Amino acid sequence: MKSRVVGLLGRIGSILITMGLALTLVLSIPGKPVTGTYPPSRHIYPHSCAYIFPPSDIPVPSPQYGLRISVTLNSSLQIYFVAIHPLQLREQFLSWIKEHYPLLNETQTMMGMYNASVLGAFLQTRPPEEILLTETVNGEWSIDFFPRKATNVTVVFSNPSLVLINVDVEMTGIAIPMPKYHALMITQTLLVSGTVSTVPWAAKKSKDYVRSR
Repeated sequence: MKSRVVGLLGRIGSILITMGLALTLVLSIPGKPVTGTYPPSRHIYPHSCAYIFPPSDIPVPSPQYGLRISVTLNSSLQIYFVAIHPLQLREQFLSWIKEHYPLLNETQTMMGMYNASVLGAFLQTRPPEEILLTETVNGEWSIDFFPRKATNVTVVFSNPSLVLINVDVEMTGIAIPMPKYHALMITQTLLVSGTVSTVPWAAKKSKDYVRSR
């Protein structure tokens, strides 16, 4: 009876491991483009920043529908992915500038939005969960970006240096068969459960082999 249970656990474990490995293959499938590619180019002046957001026909980024962004530039700059609609970001940023720099006129307040130092100070006041990505990039850089939940995203390029930076950007909407975050959790559960289930069966097989010699 015990050997039957061990054998059954071994078969179940093997099935779970096979399913986990299959999901691992699914996770390795790159995102499939679902929209055209948009190639906005930017000249980002010293100590300034630029805002880029997905065109209207690209779905709102989610665990299954993401953004593929490729960047080519001639110097180093800072990239932020901010989890907020561009219009909301503009409104909140301008309000923050007026509160912290009350002596500025309207034109100076608007210009403050495009100042790298002012941007950095503003982003430091935002909730951590709102800043989805912060990275310094140089040369060529790309990312397939999938947030853990559906959210509007504004991409911000910040140039704190004294160099004029030429930035070529390609932005594409992409899709994957299933959300990677959930698939990864399921895969880990299957592989761990499968391994635990097959241990008694593997131990029995090993003992039987030793006895038969």
